[in-house]
Amino acid sequence: MASSDFMERHRVGEKAFTRDRKLPLPQLVRFLLNLRKGANQDELDRFFEVVCEQPLADSVSKSALTQARAKLRPEAFSELSDVLVNEAMRTLPMRRWHGFRLLAVDGSTFLLPKEPAIVEAFGQTGEVTPQARFSRLYDVLNRVIVAADIEPLSVGERILAGEYLPATRVDDLLLYDRGYPAFWLFASHAVEQRHFCVRVPRAFCTEVEAFAAGGARSAVIELTPCDEARRQCQAFGLPTEALRLRLIRVHLKSGEEEFLITSLLDEEAFPTPLFKHLYHLRWGIEEGYKTEKSRVEVENFSGRTVHALKQDVLAKILTLNLTAILVWVAQWMTTRLYQERRRGYQVNFANALSKMKDNVVRLLSLEPPPGLLERLLCAMALEVEAIRPDRSFPRNIKSTKPKRFHPNYKRCR
Repeated sequence: MASSDFMERHRVGEKAFTRDRKLPLPQLVRFLLNLRKGANQDELDRFFEVVCEQPLADSVSKSALTQARAKLRPEAFSELSDVLVNEAMRTLPMRRWHGFRLLAVDGSTFLLPKEPAIVEAFGQTGEVTPQARFSRLYDVLNRVIVAADIEPLSVGERILAGEYLPATRVDDLLLYDRGYPAFWLFASHAVEQRHFCVRVPRAFCTEVEAFAAGGARSAVIELTPCDEARRQCQAFGLPTEALRLRLIRVHLKSGEEEFLITSLLDEEAFPTPLFKHLYHLRWGIEEGYKTEKSRVEVENFSGRTVHALKQDVLAKILTLNLTAILVWVAQWMTTRLYQERRRGYQVNFANALSKMKDNVVRLLSLEPPPGLLERLLCAMALEVEAIRPDRSFPRNIKSTKPKRFHPNYKRCR
């Protein structure tokens, strides 16, 4: 991120970051990655205290920050995140499911500041607070966000899911919940030669209804498109031939049944009992959204422009990914430290995130403090919680007002 090539790709204007300032490009990136939740001036003061290694160090004004960040494209953080994730996949034996990298796709809505430029970009319904659709391609076994989108609510989740396929690989298996099934999306996977597993409603199509009415636990079917599905495929330039897929019946403890449709046809390689746990693993993306909203407060924006909003979100995603990879290494240490105990133990991810505050600034400096990475990994490895499998609790859905982060009422340290 200190290279001239990186600066050329991601600065706004040829003169950006050419003068000697207190917030050059590398410093600005490090500042934006520091999991900021407080007022900009307080965060700047804290940042320079860390950088200069002294209390009450000379800082810069929040106006200087506003001017500096306007010169940096938000896509810079996406590129850095891609480099980080790809390098981790190349060099580390990341967790897999039967040889597949397990990727879940899901979306969520996020509250936005009520500013004219943001309303114009994302839309607004009546007097309701403007919202954006966030979508993620998420590695559920390694807690890594592979791709992310911030779009208006008018952009459908299925469209965004289809756009993720070029970012996937042949050894990826994609998981979707029951809001995603569509023949054209299945056809897209077939064209790209990507495997998938999707929960489908009983009334999704006649083939699923016939399977649900029977008693089989698994069946290979020929899924034929209806007239509307054919029109959608033709609009996207996709083939309309019938697809050979597999239906799975899953029995829940409550007595209810769920139905999955998958491109994994081989019963011998992928026995039917595997799929209940496989689909349960999709819940990791829901936990990822909880981490984004509750732990790092991704809706707690530090600016009131579309530009600043996207910077904040993508910067926090990059820090989350860096934390996830450090936690992967720490978990390797934890497993060996506690291997003699009756229960398994896992690194407390929320605690690991807390340890990244300020330390991410130190880690990404040109000369990180000697031994910092080792001490950070050891600290993460020792903050653990017992793994208690098969626990479940009823969901207590309360009708409460969503949490808001008012720009004029930021937290103190």
